[in-house]
Amino acid sequence: MHVILSGYYGFDNAGDEAILHSIIAALRRENPALEITVLSNHPHQTEKAFQVKSVNRHRFAEINQVMRKADGLISGGGSLFQDVTSSRSLLYYAGVIQLARFHKIPVCIYAQGIGPLRRLSSRRLVSYLFNRSQYISVRDKDSKSLLQIIGVKEAIQVVPDPVLGLQTSFPEKKSSNIICVAVRAWMDYHAYKKQLAICLDRLYQQGYTIEFLPMHGQQDYAASLEIQQAMHAPSNLIPVTSSFTEKMAHIHQADALIGMRLHALIFAAMAMTPFVALSYDPKIDALTKQFEQSVVGHVDKLNWTAETLFKQVLELLDTKGEHPALWQQVKQLHQEAQATASTALNTFKMHKTS
Repeated sequence: MHVILSGYYGFDNAGDEAILHSIIAALRRENPALEITVLSNHPHQTEKAFQVKSVNRHRFAEINQVMRKADGLISGGGSLFQDVTSSRSLLYYAGVIQLARFHKIPVCIYAQGIGPLRRLSSRRLVSYLFNRSQYISVRDKDSKSLLQIIGVKEAIQVVPDPVLGLQTSFPEKKSSNIICVAVRAWMDYHAYKKQLAICLDRLYQQGYTIEFLPMHGQQDYAASLEIQQAMHAPSNLIPVTSSFTEKMAHIHQADALIGMRLHALIFAAMAMTPFVALSYDPKIDALTKQFEQSVVGHVDKLNWTAETLFKQVLELLDTKGEHPALWQQVKQLHQEAQATASTALNTFKMHKTS
């Protein structure tokens, strides 16, 4: 069997590379002989890192050739179908699905976070495509509700984020007096960076080392550097070239994480590191709700202050060993994540024999 993976791959984003690694690993546990082709921004890099075939995601002639020989398309995970950062990306992923439909290849929507979808045209396009897909799974209840609101009539399964299925092993957790910070730039909002810098200075005065962790290459590096330069206290900035496994290890050794990036928060949950989220997108709110953790506020509304964040982090640090429900939930989701790969491959098998 030959499966194509379409997502935000090859862009130096630790979260999306972790998604890709997780999906490939889950698929291969189901079928070790499975042939996998990834649509990537850096195909040679993807081939080397994940031991798969890869083609340039921008060259539709090459994608078309691969589609001719494929048994199924997996679209996901991540937040591919949204029109906030750009409507062009939504149109791209829609185009890949349409190409698969042209070749009569079954399509699996794999553990995606859907939305926001602000344009009527976006909603209609997603509804049209998803109603013609063979399997739909989303990573949170809000995504399922949105799909139902915009008219998706097909069955929608809520499943864990693929990264929660990663098979990881961490050393015994010990206190390190490190606060990890994973931020990103968002639109033209800058006031939150100043509030965050003030909070981090106060945490340093309490004896904590501040460690910035760029999850998405130079973009997050620049945002981290801006906050670092606004601080009076010294801090560390982890190299952007570090792998997602190295970034996960940094989060594991920290006493707490202050995070905007979704997969930094997921890494924290997996590493048993309590976290406080700064939200810029509904997916952050959905995740923190799922894990019963804290959203201090939103970067666009700035409905929080440095003092609010400081108190919330200190409260989290005081109760860092008291989150048994969270850890139990992570273990359960780890087991459930594998089932998504099994369902996707079974969908392709049924289509092939029908």
